[in-house]
Amino acid sequence: MSYLWGLLILICLVYILIQIFYLFLLLKTRSKSHAVLNEYPQTSILVAARNEENNILHCLESLAQLDYPKDKIEILIGNDSSTDNTAAIIETFIAQHSQFKCIHLTGDEFPQTKGKARVLAVLAQAAKGEVIMITDADILVNPQWAKGMTHALIESKSGLVAGVTNIKAHNLFTSFQQVDWLYFMGIFYAFSSIKKPISAVGNNMAFLKKAYDETGGYENIPFSITEDYALFKAIRSKGYGTMQLMNKETLLYSKPIDTFNGLMRQRKRWLVGGHDLPTYYQLMISIFGAWYIALPILLFTNYWQLAIGMLVFKDFIQLFQIMNINKKLNLKIEHPIAVLFYDVYLFLIIPATLFFFFMPGKTVWKGRKY
Repeated sequence: MSYLWGLLILICLVYILIQIFYLFLLLKTRSKSHAVLNEYPQTSILVAARNEENNILHCLESLAQLDYPKDKIEILIGNDSSTDNTAAIIETFIAQHSQFKCIHLTGDEFPQTKGKARVLAVLAQAAKGEVIMITDADILVNPQWAKGMTHALIESKSGLVAGVTNIKAHNLFTSFQQVDWLYFMGIFYAFSSIKKPISAVGNNMAFLKKAYDETGGYENIPFSITEDYALFKAIRSKGYGTMQLMNKETLLYSKPIDTFNGLMRQRKRWLVGGHDLPTYYQLMISIFGAWYIALPILLFTNYWQLAIGMLVFKDFIQLFQIMNINKKLNLKIEHPIAVLFYDVYLFLIIPATLFFFFMPGKTVWKGRKY
């Protein structure tokens, strides 16, 4: 049994070292706003929508407020065979906004792919912009988003850049999701700063149309339930650099998931889609998950004092991480209770996610099974 306790302690110590390294990267990087461009490129914004009658109007209204030359922007919405009132809401709105266009999918387009990837394949094929940006139907963009993303993409000479997605929380459950999203956005940013980017979030990204075309487009990229990571990987495979941004101009707000079952489905989708991450990232994720199993076990052994000490030390590091992320985004901590008890949330969510992940059955997302 001593070997088992030793292994559990080792897992916890390695996890703490990773956390220290993460904090170091956050402290050493400086987020910045990008210079204003003298001339803006033609830009196409793509929005996939499926049964989004409760969200789509707010999304479209925020997109209509973008501070970007009207003659240089088009916004393409793909209605993915919605069975609710989504199509009618879109058509009513775009009748008054000439830069918007809706494409109604039949479900027969590009049979080699499916889901959101199929919608984006159709929209990207119709896009006229040199720069393509993607967001989701449950997102609220800020007026500077298009400029901020375009500035960063052109200035950095990257093939793809990703902004920060935050959660618009309205209760304790969703406030934990907000802390969780920003925390992992910080991880993406930190590792991107040392040229080891992890992925890009598909509701807040911009890329060169040229880079996208070189991949063959979504119709030729092997299907993944995490279509954002599939595109991120395909663009990098063509030799283009990618960058995770961390500034207020490229900050968006997403609607949270209101049910525990919905949250588990989302997290399972992420795990399924991340199976082909580089080995070192898979190992890091495994250690992250193992901490939330190893530490509770140690709390019920003779090593409980050591376990409490490691937990307190780790939580102090985590608090500094979260404070630094909010500072970089020029945000106040909106939900201090969720920040203080974030680890309690993770001790419940991580084991539940692992259990849900290994349960038999397909991944369900947007009413479809994959």
